[in-house]
Amino acid sequence: MNNVSLLAIEATLSITTSVAITWMIARPLKAALMDLCPTEQQANFWLAYTRVMLLITPLLLVLFTSARHSGDMFSDLRAAFIAAFTGLLAGLIIIGRKMYIPVDRQIHKANRGDNV
Repeated sequence: MNNVSLLAIEATLSITTSVAITWMIARPLKAALMDLCPTEQQANFWLAYTRVMLLITPLLLVLFTSARHSGDMFSDLRAAFIAAFTGLLAGLIIIGRKMYIPVDRQIHKANRGDNV
């Protein structure tokens, strides 16, 4: 298999996994954003932003690792899987941490209200 075909397979793998993950979290993420954002337009923006970031980050990592082909197709595809899932994991961790900040504030605010 030539390098162009392998790169196309790796990019498709990355995009497919990203689309699957964003599809799975879209509804609950939009509901959470609707609770956290003052307007629906802001929630829609952050949902679109999250989708783009979860698409770009894994793809960039796959493209970066693809430049280091070893010639063994199995190893190259394995590296692409690792890069795609590492990008998704990093993106989801960042999203989770950012989404937890206002939730944590609400929890602390509610706890302070109970003690008063």
